Amino acid sequence: MLVRFLEQNGGILSKRARAKEFPELRDDEVVIIESAFQEIFEI
Repeated sequence: MLVRFLEQNGGILSKRARAKEFPELRDDEVVIIESAFQEIFEI
């Protein structure tokens, strides 16, 4: 599900998705996830 949200929003996790689907993620964790996704998929 996380990958789908990142795909839909150009490699960025939306505020809504963060709040409703992944509230347990800290800001620094989101940055790491987004950066890794963007690097892997060359976004």
